[in-house]
Amino acid sequence: MVKMISIHSSRGGTGKSLICSNISAILASMGRNIALLDFDFRAPSLLTIFQARNTVKKWVNDYLDGKAKLRDVMVDLTDRYKTGGRFLVGFANVEMDAMREIARKDRKWQMRALKRVMAMKEELAKLFEVDVIILDTSPGVQYSSVNAVVSSDVSVIVSSMDILDLEGAQRVVQDLYEPFEKKTFILVNKATPHMFMGEDNKSTLIDNVRRRFTQPVIAIIPCYCDILLAQRVTLFALDKPEHPFTWALTEVAKRLEA
Repeated sequence: MVKMISIHSSRGGTGKSLICSNISAILASMGRNIALLDFDFRAPSLLTIFQARNTVKKWVNDYLDGKAKLRDVMVDLTDRYKTGGRFLVGFANVEMDAMREIARKDRKWQMRALKRVMAMKEELAKLFEVDVIILDTSPGVQYSSVNAVVSSDVSVIVSSMDILDLEGAQRVVQDLYEPFEKKTFILVNKATPHMFMGEDNKSTLIDNVRRRFTQPVIAIIPCYCDILLAQRVTLFALDKPEHPFTWALTEVAKRLEA
C-alpha cells in the first residue's frame, strides 16, 4: 500500500518545505521509494532547494491541468543523492504567470484536480513502485491544500512557537482537519533553545503546545543557528546525519511511515 502524507502550515516561514525535503530524503536513504511533490503553487520552493531546473520536462501544474503524464513530471534524483531507495521529485512551476494562473482556477477545475491527485497513488505505484508520497502544500486553506489533505492518509501541520503560527494552526485544524476527520500530527519547529534548558522549561513547553491541540504532537524541534545559516540548496539531513535536527526528523519519518 502506498501512503500519502501532506505537510502543511497556516502560513509561510515555519520551515515546512525544509522539513518536507529532508524527511523525503531520509526515507529514501532508508531504502523507501519516495515521491515528493510541490503543491505550494503560490510560492514553490523545491526547485530552488534541489537546483533541478535543467532536468524538469513538465510541471506538477501540467499534470493537474491534464496536459502531462506523471512519468514526464517526476525527476529522478536517486543517483544524485545516492539514496538506497528511489528518490523522485515533482516540481511546481516557479514562473509568476503560472502562479497567477493557478490562483485563478475555478471550483470545477479544482474538483478535476482533486480526482487527479487521488489517482496519483496508483499511478506512481505502477510507474515507479513508490512506497510513500509526500506533498509540500500551500500554507493556509487554499484549494490545493484542501485537495492534498483530502487525498492524504496522514497530515502534518508545521508551526513555530510564534503565537500567530500557533493560533493559525488551530484555525486550520478546526476549519479543515476536523471536518474531514483526518489523521493529523502537530510538528513544532524553530522552538527557542532556552525552552529546552531544564526539565521544568521542557514540561512547560510541551504542556503549552498540547493544551492548544487535540491532535498528537509528533515533535518539537529547536531552532538551530547552523540550519538557518546553511544554504537552502542542500539537504541538511544527508549532509549532517549526526546532527540533532536529522535525528529528530528521522524519528518523525519513522512514525509517519508506520
